[in-house]
Amino acid sequence: MGSPWSELLANLAVVAMFVSVWIHTHVWLDRRPAPVKAAAFGLLMGAGAIVLMLTPMQLQPGVLVDLRATMIAIAGFFGGPVAGIVAGVMAGAFRTFEGGIGAFAGAVGIAATMLVGVAGNLALRGRRPSMADIMILGAAAACGSLLGLSVLPRSVVQTVLPQVVFPSSLLIFVSVAMSGLALYQERRRLEALQSRRIFKAVVETLPDCLNVKDLDGRFIAANPATAELMHAANAKALIGKTDFDFYPSETARAFREDELAVLASGTASTIEQHLHHEDGTDGWLATLKAPFRDRTGAVIGLITHNRDITERKRLETELAESQARLGDALTHMADGLVMFDPAGKLILCNAQYRALFPKTADIRVPGTDYRDILRASVARGESITPPDAVEGWIAEIMVTQTHASHRQIRLADGRWLDVRTRPTGNGGSLSVFSDITEAKQVEAELLAANEKLNLLAHRDGLTELLTRRAFDEALAREFARGRRNATPLSLLIIDVDWFKRFNDHYGHPAGDECLRAVSGCIEATARRPADAAARYGGEEFAIVLPETDARGAFVIAETLRGKVRDLRLAHAGSEKGIVTVSIGVGTFDGSADIEIADLLRRADEALYGAKAAGRDRVHGWRPHLSEPRTTGSRHKA
Repeated sequence: MGSPWSELLANLAVVAMFVSVWIHTHVWLDRRPAPVKAAAFGLLMGAGAIVLMLTPMQLQPGVLVDLRATMIAIAGFFGGPVAGIVAGVMAGAFRTFEGGIGAFAGAVGIAATMLVGVAGNLALRGRRPSMADIMILGAAAACGSLLGLSVLPRSVVQTVLPQVVFPSSLLIFVSVAMSGLALYQERRRLEALQSRRIFKAVVETLPDCLNVKDLDGRFIAANPATAELMHAANAKALIGKTDFDFYPSETARAFREDELAVLASGTASTIEQHLHHEDGTDGWLATLKAPFRDRTGAVIGLITHNRDITERKRLETELAESQARLGDALTHMADGLVMFDPAGKLILCNAQYRALFPKTADIRVPGTDYRDILRASVARGESITPPDAVEGWIAEIMVTQTHASHRQIRLADGRWLDVRTRPTGNGGSLSVFSDITEAKQVEAELLAANEKLNLLAHRDGLTELLTRRAFDEALAREFARGRRNATPLSLLIIDVDWFKRFNDHYGHPAGDECLRAVSGCIEATARRPADAAARYGGEEFAIVLPETDARGAFVIAETLRGKVRDLRLAHAGSEKGIVTVSIGVGTFDGSADIEIADLLRRADEALYGAKAAGRDRVHGWRPHLSEPRTTGSRHKA
């Protein structure tokens, strides 16, 4: 054992060392869950308590004390219940393991100190501890550590207690106070650092310019928005510079005069500043300038907050110009404009508005009720409204004045007017009347042209038969009519036999001529007005035959097949030697419970049967054919 002073210093050094270790390493645990961080703090403080028990101080021969209570109380007070319990359990377990006459007394003292620390933490109720709280903790920890002496034998207490109580209590109080203050200062440091980070983030992300200058106008702090405004590379590029380094001398001089005025008055001032850049661009700023003072109150600089109001100034200028032009616009605008008050009285209109209504122009003047204007318009033959429906018509128009609306009206003389109405803030309405007669005429011409284009769009460009889309529409229409009237409907699907071989042998131009020739036969066959012939896809064609039963469809199909053979178009790739067609017939008798898809499937399967039987044939649908086949499964040829 060394001298008491060296042992005291050693104990204090251990306390300082473990507290310092926590101060310099706890940031690594900041992202961990709170219980994990508390447990780590408790482990560290528990280890410190153990080390302190291994290096006790000898106050007198045979009387050893240490500062374990400091580590345990600090753990519970700053780390919470988890840290306090971890540190207390570690220290208590070690003291029990160490044994000796004072083992039980030491465990009691450790438990009491742990309770003191945890109770102190709970008493804070989440608030930050103050220095007074730390002093109270030191006193409570010193008292708690002495509870262990109460369980020692009476002879030992009477001998040791007077000599141990004061020095050990004082040492524990001092060590707790020193350690607590160190952790208290560390917490304040971290809070200050966090506050600086938050302040820096706020300043840097602030869209407005914020900067500080010294008394000579040199920047000593600035945010990125200031650098952007001044066309500087970044905020650091401004430090030590003045406005003269970034603005034309005239602009910089005006800014400096404003700053000197604020410095001279010693009070904050809000002004509008017009700025010019070296590149010729300009703008406007709403600027707050306030003196920057030190702790003594002396002015040492200037804080400036700039908000770019260039857009606002531009809008103000445009508004003034718009107001100046409003009178001219009302007079010379091509459209008619009229404004009514909430009661329906005309309060403003331009000459064009009256010109649009020549028969009632004399009464379309300020002060006239809109209802009276409308009645006069009908009476004088200006508006197209039956006499017995006038009041209802007027009521509908008055309703449109209460909300945004857009309508078109036709006058008795054939002119069309477009009317756009918007309610005004005072409960009235503003309407704009535009003559769209010419546009309506163009619209009618366009509709006629579109009808022609629509007709052309329903014809196949090669065969001039209906397109697949037009065929689908015709089939759906006739199928619905057949079901509604209980009349039969037949469908022929025609396929040019071995057409791929024809194309490969004679070339695509010849193939196109072949399809045109076949389509001519189809068109000649489907002669009734309701018949619809279409190019179904590739070399396939289809014919819808309304009010035609299976027998009639077979006759028509055989006629078509014969017409194609009569073309005598050479086909070297076919065993027939000429171009032929295979035809599948599907029929809906008007009463069967089938859908369009079933009718298509039947004709499709019948076509497959014709091709499977050797081509150049007409086949009808038979139920047994549908069993092994599904739509679209045949092979093209």
